[in-house]
Amino acid sequence: MTLIDIFNDRYEPIGTGDKKTAHAKGLWHRTFSALAINPTTRRVILQKKAPGRYSFDRPDYADITVGGHYQAGESIPDGVREVHEELGLPVAYGDLHPIGLRQTAVTLAPDHIEREFQHWHLLPLDGELDDIPLSDAEVSGLVDLALDDAIALADGDTGTVPARYATRTETGLEYGEATLSTADLVPNYLTLDQLYLRLFVAARRFCAGERTHVFW
Repeated sequence: MTLIDIFNDRYEPIGTGDKKTAHAKGLWHRTFSALAINPTTRRVILQKKAPGRYSFDRPDYADITVGGHYQAGESIPDGVREVHEELGLPVAYGDLHPIGLRQTAVTLAPDHIEREFQHWHLLPLDGELDDIPLSDAEVSGLVDLALDDAIALADGDTGTVPARYATRTETGLEYGEATLSTADLVPNYLTLDQLYLRLFVAARRFCAGERTHVFW
């Protein structure tokens, strides 16, 4: 059982609870999220989760690079723990670039209601895809694509873009070239508040040295 802090819809703490119960009852809680961007090569990295992590059938979408729940009592900077756990990288919270707080509610299944205060960050990484250890068994792979292609895909200007994949196998990580399509992306991130597009545009602004706070 994982205990997390529970809030009301004004982001005021009201207690703690089990993460599974929080999703079943639609209780407000907070999460940590980060999009990895290479400012030099202007490429972004998405994550693919291992199957069977949900109580309902969810395709193996290309999701945001890092994401997870804050445990009870953790501070906002403590969320960098998720980078260590999922990517295996020794990153300090000071290396991240916070871009704002997103309050969102969506019902993914009758027993899985996400009501979250999401703390969003950009994660600058100057290395290559091969440099990421990918230590968490819950992560099945990574997808590396050009930032401009990511924006075009999220904006609907194209349906498919070239991408490089790191895929977990029984013998380790394997790398290969393939494509990423709109159908490979989380559907509600493409609609509602266009999360993918907003994050990719924020990454482009970050690379240009512009203002990048995108959630209000």
